[in-house]
Amino acid sequence: MIVTEFSETCQLYTDFQIWEIENIDAFFKGNEILATIFYDHYKFDVKELTERRKEIEDSDMDIITKLLSFVDNKSFFIFTLHNENHLELVKMQQLKIMNFGVNIGEVKGDCVYVVIMDKKM
Repeated sequence: MIVTEFSETCQLYTDFQIWEIENIDAFFKGNEILATIFYDHYKFDVKELTERRKEIEDSDMDIITKLLSFVDNKSFFIFTLHNENHLELVKMQQLKIMNFGVNIGEVKGDCVYVVIMDKKM
């Protein structure tokens, strides 16, 4: 989802959670289904990722984004410190459009963050 879509359509979502991902290994430990999706997309087991990393041109952020796009039962908004998505979330919080339960402006610079949410029926 692009940042302008989220700021304009956030009211269509509910049950917001923020997932802090320290590294790609933590991403795969976050939910077992992600390893299955990885295998289906990249055609090798996630356990081989370190040794076969050069075979994938995607950055860790690209891998996270691609794999989450295959999860059907949740919606995701991915951001890192000071990227366009993060700046929009900070603005939304400052304008009191959204309350994420944490100060979204104070995230770690070495992590990837994912807003996990459900689409309202």
